[in-house]
Amino acid sequence: MTELLTFATEQEALSHLDTLGGYINPEAVSRLRGAASHEVAVGPVHAGVIEPGHFRFQCMGEDVYNLQIFLGYQHRGVEDEIVKAQNESRRIALAETCAGDTSIAAATAYSEIMEAAFPSQYKKPDGNARRIRTLLLELERIANHVGDLGALAGDVAFLQTAAFCGRIRGEYLNMTALLCGNRFGRNAIIPGGTRVNLTDEKIASLKEWIKRVRPELDRALGLMFEAPTVCDRFDGTGTVPREIAIQKGLVGVARRASVELKGDVMSRAIVRRTEIDEAHAIVLDILNGATPPECKEAEKSNSTPPFTVAAKVNAWRGELVHAAAFTKEGNLIGYKIVDPSAHNWQGLAWALRGEQISNFPICNKSFNLSYCGTDR
Repeated sequence: MTELLTFATEQEALSHLDTLGGYINPEAVSRLRGAASHEVAVGPVHAGVIEPGHFRFQCMGEDVYNLQIFLGYQHRGVEDEIVKAQNESRRIALAETCAGDTSIAAATAYSEIMEAAFPSQYKKPDGNARRIRTLLLELERIANHVGDLGALAGDVAFLQTAAFCGRIRGEYLNMTALLCGNRFGRNAIIPGGTRVNLTDEKIASLKEWIKRVRPELDRALGLMFEAPTVCDRFDGTGTVPREIAIQKGLVGVARRASVELKGDVMSRAIVRRTEIDEAHAIVLDILNGATPPECKEAEKSNSTPPFTVAAKVNAWRGELVHAAAFTKEGNLIGYKIVDPSAHNWQGLAWALRGEQISNFPICNKSFNLSYCGTDR
């Protein structure tokens, strides 16, 4: 879905980008008072490959009373770099690598912006292009949800599902590589269409691949969701009530879990499993010849004042928004990215209230928010 608005001046067009919102770090540390209170500071340097972020737990004994989250340790200025890029290939590459696990959704958002802003330059994506875009988006969704469910299993030492999902995630990434030559879908989606084709040979291969892998995935997930030890850790842990999810503006998995279910770790895991099933249904429909409906196009005014275009894509974490500001001559003067994670960090902080600090890993993993997508 795209939205195009016109403005009287370039400054007004740029100012509109600032209204899109995003995660804002707390201005200062709020201390917990009391003789028995203590704080646990984690990060910004973490073990392994996790990106930098600072978590300050304010506790009484093992119980967390408040969690403050600080990001911004690895700001790269991606939005400014997109504006300064000299060619479209560079701009798409920057958008795709802002958050690498959401490359396909990012390229789709950028492409929809350009298609809405310059309809005479970029043709409307045809049915085949829409099929490929949707297919890649759903494979990205499945791969990431499978990886997250496997990581959740690992955090509660349920190694059967953790091991299987680690391998099966690779299967879906390799399906993406079959379509476009790399496992993260980069360089596949461009304004006006795609750089790749969905041939009969690829369709047949993907059908056979899914037919083989899907039962293995169902068995691996079934083991986890039926295990009493897993259910004991997931049920009732890290709950974000429905009213809080709505008030804080949570999106995607986090919002569905609170609005449709109980809002705990188990709910977020169930939503991921549900979205895997929904994505498989869409993938198989496409492989059987179905064509996704056309996106609602933004209508451009006949006048030529500065304007902004915003595109919203249903990425695997939730709604991903890209927006661009243009001069009346069509020159890009501003770009803004709002990752779904920007809305959900406050949900993670809320989920830890009243929890024992030892439950942070599974709460954190049940959200699996993007540091780099927020810290652009």
